[in-house]
Amino acid sequence: MAGENGKRILIVDDNKSIRAMVSDYLGSRGYTVIEAADGIEGLEKALSCSAQAIILDVVMPRMDGFKLCRMLREKHLATPIIMLTEKSEIDDKVEGFSRGADDYLAKPFSPLELDFRLQALLRRAKTDQPAGSQGGILSRGGMKIDLDRHSVTVDGNEVTLTPLEFNILKLLASAPGRAYSRQDLLNVIWDTSYEGYRRNIDPHVNRLRTKIEVNPKRPKYILTVWGIGYKFNESMV
Repeated sequence: MAGENGKRILIVDDNKSIRAMVSDYLGSRGYTVIEAADGIEGLEKALSCSAQAIILDVVMPRMDGFKLCRMLREKHLATPIIMLTEKSEIDDKVEGFSRGADDYLAKPFSPLELDFRLQALLRRAKTDQPAGSQGGILSRGGMKIDLDRHSVTVDGNEVTLTPLEFNILKLLASAPGRAYSRQDLLNVIWDTSYEGYRRNIDPHVNRLRTKIEVNPKRPKYILTVWGIGYKFNESMV
């Protein structure tokens, strides 16, 4: 369904009724909605349609949503992903986030809530430049964070981050030495106050470390502040 706001949204769900509901509602809100009926078709369209966000079901034929999400991240697709599923238990959410999802919405859901979550993800993909950066580049040790292009290089090697990973890194790197609690990260980055999501910050930090640290088990950039949360190593400034 064609829209007018320039935002292309891909929904991958084997339930035709849910696809139609989401397509009709988001289409009425000005989005262009592309549909895929299973994981294989979703993979093909996700890599070709240049969507600004992906709504991804978990239980699907041919390829489930967890595997599809992991494959998209392995192919360095940083598009924000909302997992859409009947699985609402916290462990299922943790698995989805650990595969690279940016948000999680359980069925049944309100199209209005879905729209709000999409808006939040799209806003986070356009976060403002923090104070203290020069020319849109934040330099920390061997790391350079291009705030305009949303790209990161470590020791000259480019790394691909999801929007959520990028914004976690940018927040921490913008204030080296400041300790952020998990709730701080939720409030500033995740844009949600749901208490049950607190533990889900950790998988994203762990994935971020695997991408930017030489030894993720002994990180030099993002340090754990025991009993509090995380901080960026002030010695890397």
